[in-house]
Amino acid sequence: MKFYTIHPREISAVLSEKHAVVIDVRERESYREYHFNGALCCPYDEMERWIRRLPGKKALIVYCEYGSTSLLAARKLAAEGYEVYTVVGGIQAIRRYFGDD
Repeated sequence: MKFYTIHPREISAVLSEKHAVVIDVRERESYREYHFNGALCCPYDEMERWIRRLPGKKALIVYCEYGSTSLLAARKLAAEGYEVYTVVGGIQAIRRYFGDD
């Protein structure tokens, strides 16, 4: 299965249309400092542990700091059969778009 890249402006649409789960793959400390409202903290380096606990048929929106680690996570999640959307530019782009900078 493939994954999709989205711009921060598309997050709300994917959330409402797909009832997606938002996943922050950054380290816990970065998540605590700032995260997208409602995002789950699932660090990339712990992916083997948390991937088994994800809801099976839910679409997933993943992001990291700038977008590169979330691309890696999206590839793995898509290979496991998930419908995955990764945010181009990561949390930095999300913060700029939503005016949280």
